[in-house]
Amino acid sequence: MNKKSLNIEFIEYDSTNGIDEDLLGLIDQAEGNLHNAYAPYSNFKVSAVCKMANGEIVSGTNQENGAYPSGLCAERVAVFAAKSEFPNQNIDKIVITTEHSSEQPVSPCGACRQVLIEYETTQNQSIELILKSGDSKIWHFKSIKDLLPFAFDGASILKKD
Repeated sequence: MNKKSLNIEFIEYDSTNGIDEDLLGLIDQAEGNLHNAYAPYSNFKVSAVCKMANGEIVSGTNQENGAYPSGLCAERVAVFAAKSEFPNQNIDKIVITTEHSSEQPVSPCGACRQVLIEYETTQNQSIELILKSGDSKIWHFKSIKDLLPFAFDGASILKKD
């Protein structure tokens, strides 16, 4: 038997002090986009903003549906739109915000983590992840792998010749 441990590092900001202007702008855009969320059932609005390698910004919000689980999380809306509109561009950063106020930010669901890691793996470059919920602290991860260190890799199901 081997006992192993896992250490995940991220930056935690108590406020917006010390955050660079580019990142503050992305956080502001994500928060400003929260009103576009369609969340009549949960009243839990989420917004996500992707910054592409070419500088383009793509936004998404959660979209609920009375026929659960037909809705879609903000992270997936933003990432799918980003890769549809700019298929040859890497995603550099994704900022995810909610109106929900808590001490720590709300983290992406498992399905969103899997989608994010797929794009990070495919583009062979880390995607920075920034989380903020209402007046919470701000968490800044340098890679999606920090949230999903033992991710399922689709390569394992590809047919080998």
